[in-house]
Amino acid sequence: MKNIRYAFASVSYHKKISFVIGASSAIFLFLLTSLLNLKYLETSLYDQVSPLINNSDYHLNYQKTMQLYTSLYIVTLILWTILIALFVFISLKIKQQDMLKWRIMGFSNRFVIKQSILESIIPIALGIFTIALFLGVCQHTYEFILIEVRPLLANGIGIKRVALFSSNVLIESTPNQVLNSTAGTHFLSMRINSLPVATIFKAFSKNSMLLLSITTVITLISTYFLSKKSKKVFRM
Repeated sequence: MKNIRYAFASVSYHKKISFVIGASSAIFLFLLTSLLNLKYLETSLYDQVSPLINNSDYHLNYQKTMQLYTSLYIVTLILWTILIALFVFISLKIKQQDMLKWRIMGFSNRFVIKQSILESIIPIALGIFTIALFLGVCQHTYEFILIEVRPLLANGIGIKRVALFSSNVLIESTPNQVLNSTAGTHFLSMRINSLPVATIFKAFSKNSMLLLSITTVITLISTYFLSKKSKKVFRM
C-alpha cells in the first residue's frame, strides 16, 4: 500500500511526463487494437467471398492486405517499445533525486524498483481505461472508422479492386444492395458484419497486456541500473 500511495503522489506531482506516457499508451493501444480488428474484418469478408469465386488476383490481394496489417502491427509495436523506453529514461532521470532520497531514507533497492514500475504503469492504466471507455461507448463509431480506413490502406499499397464471376460483376464491401447502372453493369455488394464486442475486447486485452509487459520490463531494467548508480553515489 505504501508503494501505491507514493506512486500516485509521484504521478500527480510529475504531471507532464505522466500525461505524455498515458496519452501515448492510449494512442498506440488504439492503433494496435485497430490493426488486429482490421485483420478480423478482412478475414471475415474473405471467408464470405472465397468459396464463391476462383480468382487468383483476389486471393493475392487478400494475402497482400494481411501482410500489410501484420507489418504495420510489428512496426507500431517496435515504435512503442522505442518510445516508451525513451519516456521511461526521461522519467527516471527526472526522478533520480527522489530515488537517491529513498536510498538515503533506507528503502531497499527492491522498493525503488517496485516504485518506478508502479509510476510507469499508472499512467498507462489510465490510458487503457480511456480506450476501454471509448470502445465500450462508441463501438459503432469505432467500426465506422475501421471500415473507412480499410480501403485507404489497400489503395496505399496499390491494391486494386478485381472483377469477379465475369467482367460485369464487381464486389464491394458496402452495405447490402444490388445496383444496375445504365450500362447494364451489375454490382454484388458484400456486407461486413459488425465486430462482435468479444472480438474487439479480445484484441484490446491482448494489446493492453503487451504494452504493460513491455513497459514493466523496460522500467525494471532501467531502474535497476540507475538504482545501482544511485547506490554508488550514496556510498561516496
